Amino acid sequence: MSDVVSRVLVQCPETGDTVGTVMRLRPSAFEALRGEYGFRCTRCGKVHTWRKENAWLEGGPGV
Repeated sequence: MSDVVSRVLVQCPETGDTVGTVMRLRPSAFEALRGEYGFRCTRCGKVHTWRKENAWLEGGPGV
């Protein structure tokens, strides 16, 4: 299992662009996430919420 810390990425619901959240996690920590998280989007400036099911790690399969 990788020890690399990667940015958590999501898709901005306003622009459709991929944006980084404020979180940086190892894959094992990402897999253990539960619940909903929020961040201010760097693309549209709005606060978005996300769940693990709608996110991926930078360099992962969602990219």
